[in-house]
Formats: sequence, C-alpha cells, structure tokens
Amino acid sequence: MATETPAPKARKPRAAATPKAKPAPTKNARVAAAAEPATATAARPAVSERIAATGETLRNEAQRKAGEISDEMARLYAQASERTVGIATQGKDKVAGGLNSLAKAIDDSAASVDDRLGSQYGDFARSAATTVAGLAGSLEQQDLDELMASTRDFVKKSPAVAIGSAAVVGFMLARLMRGSNNS
Repeated sequence: MATETPAPKARKPRAAATPKAKPAPTKNARVAAAAEPATATAARPAVSERIAATGETLRNEAQRKAGEISDEMARLYAQASERTVGIATQGKDKVAGGLNSLAKAIDDSAASVDDRLGSQYGDFARSAATTVAGLAGSLEQQDLDELMASTRDFVKKSPAVAIGSAAVVGFMLARLMRGSNNS
C-alpha cells in the first residue's frame, strides 16, 4: 500500500509585520542596555559626528557674517572718507575766500593808515595784505594732499611756531563759536 504523501500546502504570503510598540524600559532593562558597550559605542559616533557637523556649520556661518560685516565696514569707511574730503575741500575754499577778503580789507585800510600814522605803517599794511593774498592764492592752488604734506613739513621744521599758531587759531575759533551762539 502506498501511502500518499500529502502535497505541501501553499503558504500564504504574510502581511508586513507592523512594528509593535515597545513598552517603556524598566530599570533592569536600562541597566542591561547600559552594560552593552556595542550599542553605546555605536550611538556615540553618531552624536559626535552631529556635533562636529553643527560646529562646522556654525564656523562657516560666522565666517560668512564676518565677511559681510567687513565688506559693510569698508563701504562705510570709503563713504566717510569721501564725505570728509568733500567737507575739507569746502572748508579750504572758504578759508581761501576769507583770506582774500582779509587781504582786500587790509589793503583798503592802508591808505587811511598812511594818513593817520605815516607811510611807513601804510607800507607795512600793504605788505601784510600782499602776504595774506599770496597765502590765499597758494591755498586755493594746493590739493588737500599737498596742503597736508606742507603742513606736516612746517610742523617738523618749527614745532613751537606750529603750537603757538594752533593756540591762536583755537582761541579765534572759540571766540567765533561763542559769538555765533549769542546771535
């Protein structure tokens, strides 16, 4: 008698297993997990890699911001320098105009000085007017850089005269400022 062997049953495909929610680890499970060095070691490189990547990102961002700030500072410096040169040029032109006016006033008063005090003092007044007019002319002709260089040379050659002149100019400016505040 032949026994029939039953034909193998066809297996049904299993549906994908849904992950089961793990219960919260107990104290014993936490101790056991901490005791497993392979799991802890595997987690450490991932954390340290993330920290290193974050540090690199922060460093790159800081360098980018520093570059932006540097560019903005350079732009503002150039703008301030340009403005300062413009103001200094206007001031130089005003001073030259004032010196020309002073020279004309001294020259105009030379005739009355001749009448009151004599021709010797009138000649002195005319000489002073010529000197002031020459100073105004050289001031008008000089560039700001040339003016700075000549001022620097003058201060090096005679510092006492430069300090005295600065004191006189400061006193005159203070008087002018006080007079303009009273008006």
